[in-house]
Amino acid sequence: MSKLISFRVTLRYPLMKTIFEAKKDFAARYLSEEGFVGVGIGRCEDSDALQVYVEGPDFPIVQELRNQAIYEGFPVIVEVTRKARTY
Repeated sequence: MSKLISFRVTLRYPLMKTIFEAKKDFAARYLSEEGFVGVGIGRCEDSDALQVYVEGPDFPIVQELRNQAIYEGFPVIVEVTRKARTY
C-alpha cells in the first residue's frame, strides 16, 4: 500500500510577472519622476519590451533607464517624445 506524501515548496525567487503587470508596476514607480510621460508595450528582438516615453534626453530618469535596460525581466526602450496634453 502506498502512502500519500504531502509537502510544501517555498520558492526562492518570485514568479516572473507578465508584461502587463510589469507595465503597471513601472508606471506606478516612475509616474512622479520629472520627464516621465508614459509607458507602453513594444517589441525588442522578438520579445515583449517596455516602451518608455520621456520628455527629453536631459532628464535624470533617461540616464537611469538607459543604465537599467531591464525591468522585471523585460527590455526597456526609451523614446523621447513631447509631453502629452489633454483637451
